[in-house]
Amino acid sequence: MNQLTSTSSLQLHLVPAGRRLDFTPAPGCFAYVYRRCQLEGWQCIAQNARSPFLDTSALPLGTAPEYVVQYQNGAGALMGATPIVQAHPLALPVGPSWVSLR
Repeated sequence: MNQLTSTSSLQLHLVPAGRRLDFTPAPGCFAYVYRRCQLEGWQCIAQNARSPFLDTSALPLGTAPEYVVQYQNGAGALMGATPIVQAHPLALPVGPSWVSLR
């Protein structure tokens, strides 16, 4: 994966509803969000994503998901990617917490 400029960062925040990803959109590109768990293959979980992106998927207990955002141009060519970020499994909720959303 090509790295974009230093402004292409990816930040992961644990929120009551799941995992929020903040990233800087690349001009003229579409953002694709990928996730992998337990060193399995990468799974595209969002195409043409906007920041912030909220992953509300329920994950197995003890999973430490990793995320990366890839940027593609209109022809589908990979133009770059953010660094990979990982969430620590002990800090993650197993699923969305509807109790804390009011």
